[in-house]
Amino acid sequence: MRLSWQQKAGVARLCARLPKGAKLYKYAQRRFGQLRADPAGRLSTQLEMAGWLSRFGSPVLHKSFFEVGTGHIPVVPIGFYLAGAEQTVTVDLNHRIDWDLTRESLKWIASRRMELAALYGEDIVPKPVFAERFAKLSELQGDPRRFLEQAGIHYLAPKDAASCGLRGETIDCHYSVTVLEHIPADPLREILREARRVLKPDGVALHFIDPSDHFGHQDKSITPINFLRYSETEWQRLAGNEFAYCNRLRSSDFLALISALGFHVARSESVVDDRSMSALQRGFPLDQRFSEYAADDLCTVSLRVMLTKASD
Repeated sequence: MRLSWQQKAGVARLCARLPKGAKLYKYAQRRFGQLRADPAGRLSTQLEMAGWLSRFGSPVLHKSFFEVGTGHIPVVPIGFYLAGAEQTVTVDLNHRIDWDLTRESLKWIASRRMELAALYGEDIVPKPVFAERFAKLSELQGDPRRFLEQAGIHYLAPKDAASCGLRGETIDCHYSVTVLEHIPADPLREILREARRVLKPDGVALHFIDPSDHFGHQDKSITPINFLRYSETEWQRLAGNEFAYCNRLRSSDFLALISALGFHVARSESVVDDRSMSALQRGFPLDQRFSEYAADDLCTVSLRVMLTKASD
């Protein structure tokens, strides 16, 4: 059963008001949404990130990572472990990790050794390193807490990524996967400022951002720019809660913020949605806040950026 976006928004608002709303919302995600123990999608994203780093001349092996937004399953940190990372600190503002789902994900990975060995080729990680680490994962697949400890994956929650407590210039790569679009602009500014502080002088930040209307991920009756029709007051009423909030920043907003905080964009890729562009051309009703943006900017549904610290 698929919920309409209005129904999903209503469920999120209700859960945000209840004392145990997080558990109820997770149940709804598993029953009606996309919360599954299949880590294939996130592993694919992690491999893309590893490829970006390798081509930039900063391969994963022996590097330290910092993740903003762990979520329910720490799939990307697990992927970086397999790729040779020394350690990953992964933080979340809310304690969301699901140990049962994490165990199931580890078992899924452990059952696909040959397939993953081919994906994690020599261009990503030396074969002996992958073999040793995959063996450790297989050994501890039934005990996710112990596996994370031995894999050097440090889960911190509740923890604010804007004040992580790490020493300055100790992290090789600061990253997130479809997280930054959920953070209001002011806290996001502080998170990126903290990223610049903890990154080594030659470190990089790598953020994969989804600036689309997330309600449209499941409800295909709306376009990925549907949320741009609402005023800020209306949007806060519809989705101003911890389970549904998106900041609606466009790609130009993210890039302006990045530049203002002293980062250089070393690589950027974006995807413009044709369906949204057609809707705009047919007179899609934008809120006044978005009336001056370029059409491509409004219709960008994926923004991926690699950042370095600009010279002071």
